[in-house]
This record gives sequence, structure tokens and C-alpha cells, in this order.
Amino acid sequence: MHLREQRKNNIGNEGASVFAYLKKQQELDPNFYFDIELDSNLVLRSFFWADSRSRNDFLIFGDVVVFDVTYKTNKFMMPFAPFTSVNHHRQSILFGCALLADETEETFFWLFNQWLKCMFDKAPKVIITDMDGAMYNAIKRVFPHTRHRFCSWHIGKHLIEHVFEIRDIHGDFKKDYYEWYNSKDASTSELRWKLFTQKYNITNISWLSKMWDRRQHWVPAYLKDHFVAGMTSSGRSESINAFFDGFVNSKTQLLEFITQYEKALQSRHQAEEQEDFNTLNSVANLLTSYALERCAAQFYTKNMFKLFQQEFKQSLECWYEEVNIIGTDTTFRVGLSCEDVSNWCNVIYDDCNTTIICECAKFETDGFLCKHILHIMIAKKHLQSIPDLYLLRRWSISARSLVNNVKLGDNSDIVTPMMKWKLTNIQTNIFNHATASKEGYEFVMSSLNGLLKNIKDSVQYSEPTSIASQVGSTPIFQESYGISIRDPTIVKTKGRPKIASRIESGIETSQAQVKKRTCGTCGGKGHYSTTCPQKDQVILSTFSSFILLFFITIFIISIIFSFILFKQVDIVKKDQI
Repeated sequence: MHLREQRKNNIGNEGASVFAYLKKQQELDPNFYFDIELDSNLVLRSFFWADSRSRNDFLIFGDVVVFDVTYKTNKFMMPFAPFTSVNHHRQSILFGCALLADETEETFFWLFNQWLKCMFDKAPKVIITDMDGAMYNAIKRVFPHTRHRFCSWHIGKHLIEHVFEIRDIHGDFKKDYYEWYNSKDASTSELRWKLFTQKYNITNISWLSKMWDRRQHWVPAYLKDHFVAGMTSSGRSESINAFFDGFVNSKTQLLEFITQYEKALQSRHQAEEQEDFNTLNSVANLLTSYALERCAAQFYTKNMFKLFQQEFKQSLECWYEEVNIIGTDTTFRVGLSCEDVSNWCNVIYDDCNTTIICECAKFETDGFLCKHILHIMIAKKHLQSIPDLYLLRRWSISARSLVNNVKLGDNSDIVTPMMKWKLTNIQTNIFNHATASKEGYEFVMSSLNGLLKNIKDSVQYSEPTSIASQVGSTPIFQESYGISIRDPTIVKTKGRPKIASRIESGIETSQAQVKKRTCGTCGGKGHYSTTCPQKDQVILSTFSSFILLFFITIFIISIIFSFILFKQVDIVKKDQI
């Protein structure tokens, strides 16, 4: 049995081809990172890779990361695990991805460690995932200081599954639940939860009670202190899977998957470049003559300005009332004129430091000002520009220049991969400017020669090691080059619910319909004529139709015959006359 399994795994050369391709990519791009995991029999288990562009993107946009796994994107059914986020245009971007052997805690632990090593040991501030237990435990081990947020879509899905009986019995359940869920602060949430559990007899062993114990991961009142770039679900990750429609499917071989992934990635880059072009070569349509709106139009990318403008437009429809003044802090209550006053938000303005805070926490979570703050800035304080504190450069057209301002986080004398990475980025910028003209080339060459002489004269020099040797694939695989790596086994999704919680891609759904058996009797999918449940009815219906058609045919023939006979008789009568 064991020998048969080994022979089965030796069929094809996909494992070796994958390694050879990734190795080749690293030779072409020294900052390309990959690692693969083999078992004791050299059977490929998992592999992870990220190109230099993805690593560079993480340094700029890696404050919040979405992680999820999707299925059926390759012939071995290996879960596809992309790390995603959004760029300065709110477009989905990728920070590398993996194909995994399974979804156990140890596999996620291996993957997260590889990804952390790839990203210069710089952990994200926030990570958004579903509620998978293995994933949850691995994140606590690898990213202990990262804020872990549960996907709101999965929360809603599980809520429907677990509380439908209570909801059907009690008509007010839905209203009371969302009144608690949308509490503005933690103290209000805890008070409402106590009343909610008493009213509906929520026991300690219920699903809702267990989720209450993890409220810091999903209840909005406990999540207002961290930036999520407007994302609350793993939809970005699942939309990446949908984006691969037309590129990969359930029959795609591993090497083909990687090459098609590269094409899809390139398509993402082109989409970003197009939005950069649109921002730089268009003028925003202003709704008003307010200086605040003009300031935002000059700062944000085109897509982000549209989101800001929606808030700005609503701010003009807001009212406010002054609540109290304590020292330099003035508290206002602000809301739409059509809203109930109890739903208005408190806004605190500090005249001394020109700081302003709103309890809706839109700036803290989404990165741009809410309608409540904008209304006070316009109606009460008459500000002519948005303070720099509230202009997040992440959403500006110059966001990519932030990579050179990334904090190193290392005070030692050792030159880290991050330091080398920053030098590489400056080098690339110099090259781009130098090759724009001959004058630029000559100036840069003269400057660099002088700089190189100064460095050699003032700094003790030794032959540097390459970035790739420090952050590339591990030595075991460099030594294994040429060894026939066995192909992975087909993944069994052990522990997953019968009804998958993942979103199937459109191409998977359409192909599944095509592959289903087609019945020749009823035309339905999933069975043959011999097992057709409607066989008797269809046969009876067909027989009845045949009999009816037979009598109709006889009737039509009789009419035609009578018509011909009538014509003959008429002709004979005319001849006699």
C-alpha cells in the first residue's frame, strides 16, 4: 500500500517543475522570495512565493492584511492562500500567496513564519480572517502584537445559522440584536448585552455567548481604535479568487497555476497604473467652493476623493449643537437633520492643538474624515484647509514614495535586509531619472563616482552579501536542486463543513454544471434515463402526445382527401354541363 502511494506521487514532474520555475524567477529577480515544504519522502506539501513588487507593496500598504483560503484552483485541490489588501486607489493588491497541503494549525504556522520572514520581520498592524480555529491559533503564535479581526461576512453567516430559531419565535430579536451590535462604545455595548441576554435567555453554552467572549475580534464598539482601510471582511481575498476566473480552474497544473498567477498579477499592476494616470491627468469635479473640498481634491487619488466627497456632501446636510466646554475642549453633538438626535455623534474639538475626534471613528478606521468632523470644521471653526494630521498619505498619489520612510526598527550596527531594500529602491529611482535624458545620465554618473570615492575613503569596506542569500529560499532546497521532488497528494478538506463557506469562482460553477450527467428522458442534470425519477410520467406524456399527433395527422389527411375528392366531383359536374 505504501509503495503504491509512493508510485502514485511520482506520477508527473510538477513538484520539480515548480521548484525549477521559482528558482529561475529568483535568478531573474534577486528580491524574489520563495520557500517550499517537503515531507520525509520528498513529497511536496506547501509552497509560498512573493515577487519584489509584492514585497515593496507591503512596506507601503501592509498596515492591514486580509488572509483567507479558497479551493479548487489547481488539480491537486490545494487551498490557495493569498495575502491581500488595498492600495491608494482602494484596489485589491497581493502581498504573496501560497498553495497549502492542508489547513491545520502547523501548516498555517509554517506559512505565516515564511511570510513574516519574506516581509523583513515586519508584522501587519491588523489582520482580517474568518473564524477558523487553526488559523486563529497560528496568528496568536506568529503575530502576537497584531490586531486580529474576524470577517463580518462570516459572522453574519454563522449568526443566521445559530439564532434562526430565536429569531423566528421573537419578532423583536433582530431589532434588539442590531441595537446592541451597533453600540457606540464598549460600556454601552456591555450594558445592552446584559439586557439582551436576560430578555432572550442567552445561556453560557450558546453560540452567541461564546462569541461574546471574543467580542474584541468582531464587535464594532471594540474595534474603533485601529485602521482597517475601510475593510471589515475577507471579501478582498475572496474577490482575488474571483479575479482569477479565466486564468485558473480545477484542472490547472501547479506550474501553469503559478505562471497564470503572474499574468493575473501583472493585470493588477496595469489596473493600478491606469488609475495613477487617471488621477494625474484629470481635474476633480468640485461640488462647492469650500477650501476644504479643494484641499482634498489636490491631495487624494481620484477614487479616494470620490469617497471623501460623499462624506463632504452629507456634512452640508448636518446640524450641530454645542454640549459643553471643558478647558480647551469643546464637545458638539452632530448629525443629519433627518436623523433622530439620539443617533447623533459627539465631536470633541481641541482649540489648543487643533485636534478633533468623533465617536463614529471613521478617520481612525477608514483613514479620512467623517461628515460630523467636516461639518464642525466648516460651520463652527471655518477652517480653510484640512490639518496635515488628518491627511493620510497612504491615500495620496505619492503613496509609493513612503517606502523610503519606513522605520527600520533596528538600532544595532548590523545592516539588515530592510536597509538594503531601501537602498535598492533609491537606486531604482535614480536609474529612472538618469535614463530620462543624456544630461541626467551624465550628472548622475558624475555624482555617483564622487559618492563612491567618498564612501571608499571614509567607510571600511567588505564584499557585501546579496539580499537573496539572506531572504531567499532556504539552503535545503538549494542543495536539493535536481532531486526529483514528488508531486503532492490531492488535498482532503478534513474538518470542513459539508456546505463550504468559501466562495466558488464563476468558472468552477459553470464547469460543475457542464460535468453533471444529462438525462435523455427529462433533460435534467445529475442522472441518466434509467434512473430518471420522472421516467413514467415522461413516457406516459410522450405516448399521449404520440396518440394525439396520430389522430391529428389522420384528421388532416382526411380533410386533404375530402378536399381533393370535392374538387374532382366539381370538375365532373362542370364537364357534364
